[in-house]
Amino acid sequence: MNISRRSFFLSSAGFTLGALAAEPALAWVTGRPEKTLETDVLVIGSGLSGTVSALSARESGAKVLMIDKAKEEFRGGNSRVCMGSFLMPRDDSEASRQTFVEDVSKKSLGGGRKDLYRLLADNVLDAVQWAEGHGAKFNPWLQSAPWRLGVRLASPGQYQGMPKLLSALYSEYRRLGGEALFETKAKRILLGSKGEIAGVICQTKAGLLEIRCKALILGTGGYSANRAMLEAAHPGGANILIRGNKWITGDGIALAQEIGAGTRGMAGVESLHLPVVYNGPSGRGSPTRALPYCVGINLQGRRFVDESQGYASFGKATLQQTRQTVALVFDEALRKKEKRIGMSIALFDKAKGGLIEANGCEELARKLGVPAAALRSTLEAFNRAVKADGSALEADPPRRSLASKLDLNGKLYAFFPLTPSITMDYGGLTINTKTQVTEQDGTPIRGLYAAGETVNLYYHDYHGGGILAQCLTFGRIAGQNAAQLAKR
Repeated sequence: MNISRRSFFLSSAGFTLGALAAEPALAWVTGRPEKTLETDVLVIGSGLSGTVSALSARESGAKVLMIDKAKEEFRGGNSRVCMGSFLMPRDDSEASRQTFVEDVSKKSLGGGRKDLYRLLADNVLDAVQWAEGHGAKFNPWLQSAPWRLGVRLASPGQYQGMPKLLSALYSEYRRLGGEALFETKAKRILLGSKGEIAGVICQTKAGLLEIRCKALILGTGGYSANRAMLEAAHPGGANILIRGNKWITGDGIALAQEIGAGTRGMAGVESLHLPVVYNGPSGRGSPTRALPYCVGINLQGRRFVDESQGYASFGKATLQQTRQTVALVFDEALRKKEKRIGMSIALFDKAKGGLIEANGCEELARKLGVPAAALRSTLEAFNRAVKADGSALEADPPRRSLASKLDLNGKLYAFFPLTPSITMDYGGLTINTKTQVTEQDGTPIRGLYAAGETVNLYYHDYHGGGILAQCLTFGRIAGQNAAQLAKR
């Protein structure tokens, strides 16, 4: 007979068997571990949200232990391998914060958690300043055209800054006396006699370990490497190229569900973040910065989506194209004009491929393997539709902004071949504005907090940098609130 974890509660006398769970069992039943540790706040996960939560709780006066199932040399989760953009308003004025909320909501088609968008808008600039005070460094603010919000990259730049930022914050955490255990996988959350968080059972190389705590913070990431969960979200999702770390498998979400936590946004393609990439011999080239300025072309030589709406929408549209393979075209004038195109070219150079150069439209068509007549017809029609304000509303499909006419007889470029990949997901645990994990009806689970990709925030699409901003901002709040609870 299988018994769900929700059938067990921890009491001072030991484990007490409760009523059998109505739903299928989600985990094996443990025996009693031989070793026990105690801490005020336990943080699961060593990515940005976990590191920030641990540092925040520690500097708030709590005894803190961070654990991760990965080896210590892989500390940092998906945060370590991401581009390093932090989404934020231009400044701390009410007008900038309000436009931030409006733009994020618009990008999410009016869906997602608007209360959490506001929490992010009101706190992210202060969180960045806090991180800077602990040794993190950021580049100047860069507008995410055509939107009114923008990003600051972890310094010195894309993909280089996050390892440095994580190391700076983790070093601060350890300097302040924070503790950490790696190759330690949480297997079961323990509840006290009143339903509050009491601890976690973990699997280590030496055997089972019980960690008692007064507050628990989940910073375990999403489920972007869990092929079963991807398949459940979107038929065929198990075949999508996984860009991040292979151990980001939704552990924290599953653990919390077993004690009654609610989830949201975990079904359908709208729950997945699917940017296009070039899978090269020396890495993966990302055209994210360049995309809004380019023209997207499928293998039939036709446009298929409004490129200016961003890379997540573009990736979802690419799923519907032949062989899920597309190109992004730009000319010499755009290459020289837009520094963001240069930022993307630098990434393709590192990947050692994926940038096609051609003299004129016909040569480009030959190199892409698309019908020359169709490509020229598509680009000529696009050029005719481009207006002085950067719109091309009469194009097929219409384009709202950032459109430029291309010189079809001059030097042309294309990022190719580009295919969808999964970087992260939008679905996850439900939390309130105190970052407390809630049950499906909104009731907080006492002592349980979450931040980062473990949490549901966005829907359909998001602005690049929105997850790292959430990891930093909500992680800091979770650490403060968990420490405050633990010290009562």
